[in-house]
Amino acid sequence: MPWRGAASVTLDADGRYVDADVHALELLGVASFEELRAAPAERFAALPPDPDEQEAFRRAYRASRAEGLLAEVAFRRLDGELVRVRMAIIEQGDGTYRALFYVVERPTKNLTARLFRISDVLAEWRSAERELVELDPQSDEAHKVTAQIDLLREQHHRLFERARQRR
Repeated sequence: MPWRGAASVTLDADGRYVDADVHALELLGVASFEELRAAPAERFAALPPDPDEQEAFRRAYRASRAEGLLAEVAFRRLDGELVRVRMAIIEQGDGTYRALFYVVERPTKNLTARLFRISDVLAEWRSAERELVELDPQSDEAHKVTAQIDLLREQHHRLFERARQRR
């Protein structure tokens, strides 16, 4: 059975890869961290990067730091396969950022980006918990929903704590 949890990549403030777990390497289609580090981040873009869109995303991320941000996007693996993921970017406090990826659809044709706020994360988390109750605990779908719940719970707790600290 394929792995169903979150993949993790750590980036520095300039977007360079600092670390990645084995799940992220598999998801991106690279054989090693050295291969990942040698690849520019735009190599994984589903479409050629648009500088205006990239700047808009950076502004949205900076503006939402009190609430936090979760996104659903598509990326292109090294073999060309398009994968849609839910992505949470978490500031680590040491100048690095941890990006968590949870596969939503593989392969995908949906290249539309979607942003979520803390209230959206909570609603998705609760919805996933209700869905899990109806599933066979041993099924692939239950494993997928459990991984989604774990990601949403972690992201909600981090976003809520960050918002609480800013009050």
